[in-house]
Amino acid sequence: MKNRTILSILSILLAASCMFSSCEDMLTPDLDRYATVDRYAQDSVFSAFGILKSIQSVGERSVILDAARSDLATVGTYTTDSIKALANFENPQDGDNALLNVADYYHIINSCNFYLSRVDTVTQKNGKNEMLRETAQIQAIRAWAYIQLVRFYGSVPFVTEPIGDAQTALELEKSAPRVNKDNLIDNLIQAGLGRAWELQTQWGMPTNYGPLNYGSGSYESSACFIPVQLVMGDAYLMANNYAKAAELYYDYLFRLSPNDNNLRYSCSKLTMNRNNIESKGVSASSWARALSNYDRDEQAAIIVGAANSTIGTTLNAVQHVFGFQTTSSVFTYATEGDDNSSAATAGSTTVTANEQYQEILPSESYVTLNEAQKFCDYRSEGSTDIREYLVGVGDGRLYGTAPYWSTSNSQDDRSRIISKFTVVGVPTSLFVNNAYSFSMNYTIPLYRKSQVLLRYAEAVNRMGFPQLAFAVLKDGLFRQNFPTLGYHDANVYCLKYDTIRDDAGQQIDMRIDTVGVVVSAGIDEETGEELFDTLYYADGAEPDASLLNAPYWVSRPTSITGGIYYITFDEMERMKNYPFLDFTTSEVWSRTDAESSRSYAGIHGRGCGNTGGLQDTVYTYARMVAQKVAENRARLQGLSYSDQVALAETLYSGDQLLVTDQDEIINAVEDLIVDESALETAFEGHRFTDLLRIAGHKTDGKAWLGWKMGRRNKKVTDDANQYDASLYSKMQDEKNWYFSLPTRK
Repeated sequence: MKNRTILSILSILLAASCMFSSCEDMLTPDLDRYATVDRYAQDSVFSAFGILKSIQSVGERSVILDAARSDLATVGTYTTDSIKALANFENPQDGDNALLNVADYYHIINSCNFYLSRVDTVTQKNGKNEMLRETAQIQAIRAWAYIQLVRFYGSVPFVTEPIGDAQTALELEKSAPRVNKDNLIDNLIQAGLGRAWELQTQWGMPTNYGPLNYGSGSYESSACFIPVQLVMGDAYLMANNYAKAAELYYDYLFRLSPNDNNLRYSCSKLTMNRNNIESKGVSASSWARALSNYDRDEQAAIIVGAANSTIGTTLNAVQHVFGFQTTSSVFTYATEGDDNSSAATAGSTTVTANEQYQEILPSESYVTLNEAQKFCDYRSEGSTDIREYLVGVGDGRLYGTAPYWSTSNSQDDRSRIISKFTVVGVPTSLFVNNAYSFSMNYTIPLYRKSQVLLRYAEAVNRMGFPQLAFAVLKDGLFRQNFPTLGYHDANVYCLKYDTIRDDAGQQIDMRIDTVGVVVSAGIDEETGEELFDTLYYADGAEPDASLLNAPYWVSRPTSITGGIYYITFDEMERMKNYPFLDFTTSEVWSRTDAESSRSYAGIHGRGCGNTGGLQDTVYTYARMVAQKVAENRARLQGLSYSDQVALAETLYSGDQLLVTDQDEIINAVEDLIVDESALETAFEGHRFTDLLRIAGHKTDGKAWLGWKMGRRNKKVTDDANQYDASLYSKMQDEKNWYFSLPTRK
């Protein structure tokens, strides 16, 4: 595998034969329903499923590659040399590590290129073009593959024509343009991705080809398709085109079910009795279902693995490196009659926690970030509202991502294990015994709704809307959470009178009146017309144009939580310039029951309880931004943690943020989004590359990235000058961010 060339990568095929062969596993489509369509439509459906099968081979590998290098993970006693090399950023060349095989990504790309070069987008059947949906989807898959390549390799050859022989590959090795995070989107648009968005908007996603039986259940095949807006949004965000990225994420969110709810998957408060002492904790079991139960409102696209190899491709490598041993079973059952004239295969995969499988473990930084959060329990008891912060609980999502466990089920020797893809089957919290029941998750999400919302927040924050971005975290973006604006003339006027003197001859001062531009002077007795006094500005100056239509709150948010009370007139006024920042006009964003129910909130509420609006007085805009500004200053100035905390207290007063530097505020909100991404989407395959992208937004991105990575084995409460200097140094060289492509001798 060593010293493979770009030539060997691109001449991976004579791929046409692979493209149109049937897939003898769970990804074989049901073509009976296409009996009335041209034969090529059937072939193209086979091709599409062949491409989906190719994604299986890289999906779980991407999770491992990213997790090993993120700030949320560390290595342990049983970590292999190959994983240690990734974690230490030794960055082996492609082919030197079993997890690194760039050819697999190019296989997907070349398969897409063959499809797009052959698909019939003109012929219609029954007045309908059958292939436009599929064409748009194949464009999206090709774009997704290129995004993964750029995320992991930095700069790669961009090929859009099919390669079927070595000579073509050799020529392309010399002539193909290179793409990176800055120019990838332009090349994808030129290659047809923009047209794919138009087709998807007009025709929708591909037709559902029926259920995918993975042996222990089934998923609809449409679950595997990738919305075009999401790959386009990602590519624009990589290039720091924030407005275009926000527009595309908004378009996706706009088309979701209007009944969607951030708190559908959230941690729940528990009251438990232990040793006859009543205490409160949280259960993460409801939140964990965000990954185990397929829901189109939550999971935008998934990869499905089979329960055992007789059914299809199994996906268990992620479970293995996170610390689980897997055992597959298989059985057959009759589907017609009792004579087994027709039989189907089923099965399941059992997972068992095993310390010797633990190659990637949760880092100190990740665990203490969770523990530093405050879980807010806001409830009504009779006519009294009660706000309580559960002591020692932290963010409940920790117990669904990295619960305690031990081989002896003892509190004394327990440690944490990453269970993101092996769902915890019992409630776990600080107050409950170790997790001992885990179940296999057969899917890997490529996109989740919470991830899309966080990237939308990232984009709008960088556009200059930090309060709107924070609302994604705290409150949720729906109409009832926003104030209603009105406008009035805020200039101060006076009524001019002739000089009037009192009985003593003293002049009477002019009267100041702020009732508005026009003041009635009564009714003319002769004509019956209303008379108006002439108004003058109190200071004698010309009207201040900026005050003629000054905004004011016509009404506060109507949601019961209090909503986005912290958003300013200025930010709401500027939001009107962008249709994709509009959450007040369309019924899509209306949640009428939010006026009587607390069931809606932002992403942070998934793990931290009643965070919305006025309920949570700890997780507030002013306080949290102040804390992150102080953290960033501590990083730059080498402050102790106690000095950092003291500094934060001086940067806000109640709900008023005392920081005025807009760049500091945007950086602070961005860091809050980074934290929320860790709490919500840890170990799902994009943390390290998220950090790379965000470093590209910041003026001191390399220093910030180095500090962030250098702190992965530190507590969040450690002094800011405590970090791994060697890892910090590695992050100052962009060559260490990416894997190396194979080179030709």
